[in-house]
Amino acid sequence: MSTKTLMTVQEFEQMQTAETEDYELVDGELIPLPSGTPKHSKIRDLMSRRIGNYFETNPIGEALSETDCQVADTVRRPDVAIFLGAERLRQIDDYKLPIPIAPDVAVEVLSPSESAIYVRRKVLDYLRAGSQEVWLLDRSNGEILVHKSTGIQVLQGTDALESPLLPGFSVTVAGLLA
Repeated sequence: MSTKTLMTVQEFEQMQTAETEDYELVDGELIPLPSGTPKHSKIRDLMSRRIGNYFETNPIGEALSETDCQVADTVRRPDVAIFLGAERLRQIDDYKLPIPIAPDVAVEVLSPSESAIYVRRKVLDYLRAGSQEVWLLDRSNGEILVHKSTGIQVLQGTDALESPLLPGFSVTVAGLLA
């Protein structure tokens, strides 16, 4: 019987090389990240632009795409990580990974190859580490699922994605996932 060699977040941080750039660290194990399809990238980039435009007129935070975030003793790489408030933004070193805190809002563009168990685990990791919301953009089903510690909201079609964390931000599901 073989024993797995587990890695700490600090060891992962020190390895920031080509060896780790396509991995997340989950429970001490390096988990490969699949390459996103062009459609995946387009949805992620559109969301990032919409949030970026929002922050230009509402300077309450910052959005980062594909950036490693420490989520307890795990390192996740949300498609878009939204950080809110000057205090939280001061915790981000522009030259160091992983960011030592979970995003206030983690945005994940779902891929058909991701299992429900895997996606649920990611959501729980974010929420347990302090994310206030997790947005799952599900193009295959034409839905956005907003996860909070209090439950899940399912948005479809002309429903608007809005959040009390981002006053005045609004985008329709169809407009984002088309």
